[in-house]
Amino acid sequence: MDIYQISKGINLFVIPKKKFKTVEVNFFIESELDDNYTKTALLPYVLRRGSRKFTNLIEIEKYLEELYGARFRYGLLKKGERQIINFGMSVAHPEFIPDNEDLIGKSVEFIWDIISDPLTHEGAFNDSYVEQEKENLAQKISGLINDKIAYSIEKCFQNMCQGERFGKLIYGDKDELKSIDSKSLFEHYRNLMDSNPIYIFIVGDVLPAEVYDTVKRIIRVERKSIKIIPDEISKKLVQEPKYINEVLDVNQGKLCLGYRTNISLKDNNYPALVLYNSILGGGPHSKLFLNVREKASLAYYTFSRIEKFKGLMIIGSGIEVDNYKKALELINEQVEHMGQGNITFEEIDAAKKSLINSYKSIKDDAAQLTDYYFSNHLKNVQCTLDDAIEKIEKISLNEIVKVASSIKQDTIYFLTNKGREGE
Repeated sequence: MDIYQISKGINLFVIPKKKFKTVEVNFFIESELDDNYTKTALLPYVLRRGSRKFTNLIEIEKYLEELYGARFRYGLLKKGERQIINFGMSVAHPEFIPDNEDLIGKSVEFIWDIISDPLTHEGAFNDSYVEQEKENLAQKISGLINDKIAYSIEKCFQNMCQGERFGKLIYGDKDELKSIDSKSLFEHYRNLMDSNPIYIFIVGDVLPAEVYDTVKRIIRVERKSIKIIPDEISKKLVQEPKYINEVLDVNQGKLCLGYRTNISLKDNNYPALVLYNSILGGGPHSKLFLNVREKASLAYYTFSRIEKFKGLMIIGSGIEVDNYKKALELINEQVEHMGQGNITFEEIDAAKKSLINSYKSIKDDAAQLTDYYFSNHLKNVQCTLDDAIEKIEKISLNEIVKVASSIKQDTIYFLTNKGREGE
């Protein structure tokens, strides 16, 4: 990967890979989940509606067709306590286009136009665009409840991280949305563009020096000072786990157990945590899947997942409401087995093979490659995919048990249809 500075706080990352027939272009604007997080959440949806050059969605779609059906994406990412605006495009490699048209340059130019030159009127965004996107975002926030798995995970994390930036919903607060107008949103946008870090990732069969020249030619801005986005606090002492029950009209209970691992992506023992998670609940080879779902038939689904920036882990399960106590007891038993070192060679071997295959598959996916190296960069981690595979291969049982000793249960959240079930 080659890294270049385009301007103060704007850096370009080029990952040349000959195997891809398309080129992936991504812009990331880094922010934190601070008091303005609802405004930040609204921005990508307003910006994507049009710029001074492309004033509406029809003009944007027509231009994308001219770029041989280039795919344009926009949205938000939550990485720990960071809230990140993302605009991206996938375009055909110029080699497969008549006259070798410079689609990479046109993609960079298009995204930069959408980001940096929005449609405005008298120092404010287009009123109708802002009002329409406020309504759309409010519906997105309200609609979270329709996906009960995602909803239960979000609510578990929100209860677990009350008072911490991580506890905020990435899409903002529905009530705060009402107070946002086109002028206040534009002022917030200007502050972000003037001072927040911007990252550009380009992945494909490209020559880094040529890409740099192209991007440098298109992006010409002077920025005075760049905001430093604070790192997450990933270590926290847990006294006693808290129990949260939420009653909704559901047929299937959702049991989520939140843990503080006290290990984040930048810690030396992070690879051992990744292996720990894979053995516990990272797939059909895992203890949770085999013992809770298959042998005991106590869950329709069950898994464990790591949040690598904040150092959290969550176990999610879909269960019959009446099986709450049995399921909780058996899940806790699997976690205890991990801490006691009751892990077989076969379990470790299966988990290592699963993880190594996952890392290898990232090499074949430009979007995953971008995400892998972008995440590493945010946490100042220097680790290639081959390095990650080598680290996984070397992890011993003792290292897994050592990791287990730092993992503490924080919150037990149960989405149920019975008022006092599970207390």
